[in-house]
Amino acid sequence: MVGDALFEKLKIWADENDIDDLQYDHKFKSERGIPRDKQKFLSLKTVNLSRSHLTQVPKELFYLNLSTLRLSDNQIVQLPQAIGNLHNLQEFNISNNAISDIPKELFYLTNLKRLVLSVNQLVYLPHELENLENLELLDLDYNQLRGLPEELFNLKKLKKLSVWKNLLSELSFGIGEFTELEELNLRDNYIEKLPRHIGALSNLIKFDMRNNKLTELPKDVAGLKNLQELDLSNDLGSENINQLKHLPSEIGKLANLDKLNLCNNKIMDLPREFGDLAKLTRLNLSNNSLEELPESFGKLENLMDLDLGVNNLKTLPKEIINLKLLRLDLSQNPDLVLSNEQIEWVKTIQIVHWSSEENLQ
Repeated sequence: MVGDALFEKLKIWADENDIDDLQYDHKFKSERGIPRDKQKFLSLKTVNLSRSHLTQVPKELFYLNLSTLRLSDNQIVQLPQAIGNLHNLQEFNISNNAISDIPKELFYLTNLKRLVLSVNQLVYLPHELENLENLELLDLDYNQLRGLPEELFNLKKLKKLSVWKNLLSELSFGIGEFTELEELNLRDNYIEKLPRHIGALSNLIKFDMRNNKLTELPKDVAGLKNLQELDLSNDLGSENINQLKHLPSEIGKLANLDKLNLCNNKIMDLPREFGDLAKLTRLNLSNNSLEELPESFGKLENLMDLDLGVNNLKTLPKEIINLKLLRLDLSQNPDLVLSNEQIEWVKTIQIVHWSSEENLQ
């Protein structure tokens, strides 16, 4: 399409739809709108039409030489097949619309690195997804996906995958193909079991499985050697809840783990190897069924924030005084008794929550 004709058509469309001239949006720290200046228009690489009350997008928009297109927070129901003309597109964001079907032409844009499809009405992903060979980020949050196509696991360069709040009930063994993946968010699904292939994600840094239906962890988690954040907790009142009772001894091999959230499960004990998590700084074990902690707990020398509230603890290991905590929660452990030495240790901690604080006087 000739540049002059394209410019005139999009300018008329922008005026008719109250789209602002190109300007910097200080609130969202990005440029938004369609330029009315021809030279700016012809050199345009980024178009941001987020929050523009759009119900459809003119096909002329897809004949620009764009690297970034943002159409989030509109009421768009359908994308035209012409989207396949954006051969140099690297980022596409159409989150928070009403899309139920993605034209397969989108999945032939092989230069795409970031694709955000969250908060739509997607029930499936087409097999052509595997063509996005350079994709590094895929956001599918808040859709209605019941499964992930096997072709997804061919995206070898993917570094972040988020499928928060969908209808997934299982995770394919193909997940092990994501050897470059650094972040995986599967929060608020219906997953009952992790495949052993999860251990192949040796570059994974952040893993969120909050509010699912797990009852155990595979010993293969030992392969997550670069993992720094692991969330297996539940929100109170959540429809789906993890019900972990025990942790495999292999969890101690997560040598780089920094944050671990296990609150609101049914954990009854911790393996001796738990003390090998030497880099752990934040640990939430609140609202479980713990009666004691292993002696090795005293080896968590970098731990700063420890939540043990709402358990059945009766004593703490004497080695716990080795910890240099900044925050400690021991509340709602009604039978907990501390030694005099442990009471003095608690007094050194900046923030303490304990229902027996009268013992600290």
